[in-house]
Amino acid sequence: VSGFSGSGKSMLVNCLSDKVNAVGGYVMKHKFDVLCLCPLSGVISAFNKLCLMIKGGDRPVIAKKLMEEFGAGVGLLIRLLPNVSVLFPELVNPAMRMEAGDAMNARSVSFTLLRFMRAVTSPVMLFLDDIQ
Repeated sequence: VSGFSGSGKSMLVNCLSDKVNAVGGYVMKHKFDVLCLCPLSGVISAFNKLCLMIKGGDRPVIAKKLMEEFGAGVGLLIRLLPNVSVLFPELVNPAMRMEAGDAMNARSVSFTLLRFMRAVTSPVMLFLDDIQ
């Protein structure tokens, strides 16, 4: 959705959000910080919030699919999206925190997030505000 300031973009997104929520979907919203130096920080933040929104009944299903998708690499996902630990509390340990040497390029992050999305079976809407 693009348009001039005050043209009703947020109202449109809110109307669509109601419809997505009505069918049991998830709505991720994030407003970009122009001062942030990491170009993917807003997307990562939105996905991190999605992990906390995943409803109780969906959690075991999504956790199983993520384990199938990532296998032993699920630790990478947990380092990228710390809130994934809600789905895998047994796998979380202090050694899994993101370290300086774990910097990932944009392509790697994008593919990881796409793989994450394959596990979510409900509709997902992502609204990123102030992308410039």
